[in-house]
Amino acid sequence: MATTHIIIVAILALSISVSAKEFIVGDDAGWDVGPDYQDWAEGKEFVVGDTLVFKYPVGDHNVFKVNGTAFKACMKPPPSEALTTGNDVITLATPGKKWYICGVGMHCAYGEQKLAITVQPNNLAPAPSFTFPIGVSAKEFIVGDDAGWDVGPDYQDWAEGKEFVVGDTLVFKYPVGDHNVFKVNGTAFKACMKPPPSEALTTGNDVITLATPGKKWYICGVGMHCAYGEQKLAITVQPNNLAPAPSFTFPIGGAISSPSPMPAPMPAVWYPARKIAAIKN
Repeated sequence: MATTHIIIVAILALSISVSAKEFIVGDDAGWDVGPDYQDWAEGKEFVVGDTLVFKYPVGDHNVFKVNGTAFKACMKPPPSEALTTGNDVITLATPGKKWYICGVGMHCAYGEQKLAITVQPNNLAPAPSFTFPIGVSAKEFIVGDDAGWDVGPDYQDWAEGKEFVVGDTLVFKYPVGDHNVFKVNGTAFKACMKPPPSEALTTGNDVITLATPGKKWYICGVGMHCAYGEQKLAITVQPNNLAPAPSFTFPIGGAISSPSPMPAPMPAVWYPARKIAAIKN
């Protein structure tokens, strides 16, 4: 009986979920010594796809993701694993227990600067997704490089010669409150027409994943920064045309396997009756 196989190409999926929530850890108090973060987390439902944002003055604190043992003992990992931007955004990608501590001085041990949460699976209907083959080397572009996102730089000059591909990310860095980022269309870009304030990105470290090919437009909506300060960026995103990823074969209802060719039938051999009798003897 023939076996039906499904060929599954290994992919990375970038899912867009409209239900994801952003939690500012500690709310107005931010990430600091003193607040009771378990009390802050009490009653909140954290779901896969949500984000935690740890806000603090750069240099005063940091964030380490640890396991349960390190959480209890306030054991900090190597310094290279610390998040230190002052606006650290962590996406809750998997369900289960998650633990975070501050690794500065004795902030965890004596200041109780630590947070433990439980992340629930996302049981909503699956969101639309964009898929990228394994082997995609996604790039991160800091808009404006060292100048960041500000009035003055020529962002079209900055973008000149760069290749933006589906799966890459743009990072807009600026002092919180000084600027913001709006994604707009071509008409709004030319006229510096800003969308409703609720659509603004305002974290000071805004990360935008380029999920689809085509023209993309971004402006600052603060004051006249776009109109007179030329704080605007237009780019063209190319499709990702890398070679398809290797594929694996999964029998329906079975384990991973590679289809094996059926052995060729043995050729029929005819023996006369006297020959058969001689063989038997």
